[in-house]
Formats: sequence, structure tokens, C-alpha cells
Amino acid sequence: MKPFFWSGSNAPDAPSRGVSPGNEDAYNPSNASTQTFDPAFLKIDSDQAFTEAQKHGGDKILEKDSSTPLIYICDWNHNTNELTWHVIYGGSRETAKMTVAVNASTGAFIRVEK
Repeated sequence: MKPFFWSGSNAPDAPSRGVSPGNEDAYNPSNASTQTFDPAFLKIDSDQAFTEAQKHGGDKILEKDSSTPLIYICDWNHNTNELTWHVIYGGSRETAKMTVAVNASTGAFIRVEK
């Protein structure tokens, strides 16, 4: 298994712009962090997830500080069998001002995570 990351940021602590490969690792189907998903579930792109997140509080955060960094993480929720976009308003998941979860198949709002 080999993960790949895409970055569009010029921030000093961000990965290089473009697609970067991660480290190759052994695949273990019981490891939740290495769960695969069918790419057909990905029907909504990050721009649509952003638009939905803006409707649920993101607009207020960017109105207060338009330089707030945005991070997008798309992952498989094995509990609900859904592919989920996490739109993160802030420099990391841990220090985010807010994170909004959006269904990556339908574009529907799921919840505000923080």
C-alpha cells in the first residue's frame, strides 16, 4: 500500500505543491487507517464540500479572518460506510477553529465536528 497526498498550498509547513507519494507500507485489512474504498463513492469534489461547509458556519470564520488556512481530508467512515470530506478551518485538525463533515457521495451536510 502506498498513500499519495495532494497539496495546493505554499505555506511553509505544507507539503510541496502537487502530488507527493507517501511511504510504502504493508496492507492490513483490519487496520482502520488503511481502509480502501471504491473511488465511485467520490462524486463530490472539495469545492462543493467547501460550499456546503460555508453554509454551516465556515462563512463566519472566513468573514472574521480571511487568511484562515483550509485543509481538506477525504476518508472512509467504516461505521457508516460513507466517504466523507472534512473541511478544516485552521492549520491542523487539532487546532482547527471548526471542521465540517460533508458526504463525498451526495454533498449533504453531515455535522460540525468542532
